[in-house]
Amino acid sequence: MARSSGILEDATAIRMALQRLCAAGATLEVAYKSQRAAFPILTEDGDRLAFRMAFEDMGAWGLKVGENLAVKLKDRGLDYECVIAQVGQDTIEGVEACLANIPRVLRRSDMHRLADFIPDHLHAPAHAATFTNSRNALLDGTVQSFGEEGLELVLRNTKQDIRELLRMGEESLLDIPLDHGLRLQAPTTVAYFGDNLVGLRFTKQADPKVLDRYRTWVQDQQVLQAQQDKEEFSPRGFQEATARINRAAALPTVKVLVDREPMLLLLSEKEEFARRLAEALSRKFGLAWLDHIKGPVKTQLKDIGVGDTDWGRVSMVLIHNQLRLASPLELSKQLTDSEGCPVPIILVGTEEDEEKKRHHAMTMGAVDYVAVEPFRILAILRRLDETRKLFYGA
Repeated sequence: MARSSGILEDATAIRMALQRLCAAGATLEVAYKSQRAAFPILTEDGDRLAFRMAFEDMGAWGLKVGENLAVKLKDRGLDYECVIAQVGQDTIEGVEACLANIPRVLRRSDMHRLADFIPDHLHAPAHAATFTNSRNALLDGTVQSFGEEGLELVLRNTKQDIRELLRMGEESLLDIPLDHGLRLQAPTTVAYFGDNLVGLRFTKQADPKVLDRYRTWVQDQQVLQAQQDKEEFSPRGFQEATARINRAAALPTVKVLVDREPMLLLLSEKEEFARRLAEALSRKFGLAWLDHIKGPVKTQLKDIGVGDTDWGRVSMVLIHNQLRLASPLELSKQLTDSEGCPVPIILVGTEEDEEKKRHHAMTMGAVDYVAVEPFRILAILRRLDETRKLFYGA
């Protein structure tokens, strides 16, 4: 497995990355002269990309057609930089957008990391790992990324601080079951720390045969992921890709389970949970349910009066922790950043680590996190009432 140069020049691979960012509702960090801000990427069609930016902001920045913009983006956990040129402005589904050319080159800006390959966990399971510290404590982790010279791991117990368990340069014995009976067991040293992750570098004492088998396995995984990317890529652009995904998945339409005002919108793959919630809330709230799969939410809500410029009957959005493809946090960010959702968004799920989940929810655009497992209807009603009074005064 040859270490990547960190430069992505293949036009199709660059477009694949941009389409993934569009699907995830990700943002681009854009800089022009002394100005810098993050904007949600909206779409790409092979000739140009579009990111959400108000025409007023473009004027304030002094942007003109042909001006170069420095951009930072993150795809599958890897940081890239590129330069794009503004080619105009447009309104896309009621959203003001800046148009730019597709970058010719993406350059990795985090080549210090032991991260040559990060699996897409939508298609591949996470790999559990055990590793030790100098005090012979056995630690449980999950592989964040695979590299030729080592790996990045995160602790499975998110309440622990990895810096309290390991020190720079400390030796650690790594044990990771891979696939088909293959196992990576190798001595490592702590190379660096990241956002509650640790980079472990293989030492000279590691068995070369074991590392060769590991590197071959990683290379095979890269090939499989590239094949999956090719199948999901749409040469005609992101909008066509979204339509194809929706058709292939037989995307269900929004269903009104309780028809009354105020209307809540629940995004969840669990019909049983949706019906149970609708019955429990029916004396005070209406409930529409959408089994969201992928792509823009707003375009799937026309049956409840949602248009290009407004959200119709929807007065609040509930995002369940059970979704088919998207993560609740990413979907919340997509709704607020990319789709301009003007109504309060609440994430709902289990009561485990409730305060931590509430903090994460609010950093991604939601206004609250409410525990619905176990199902305590009076507590749920109280929190929904409080949110409604806060935003609507009634």
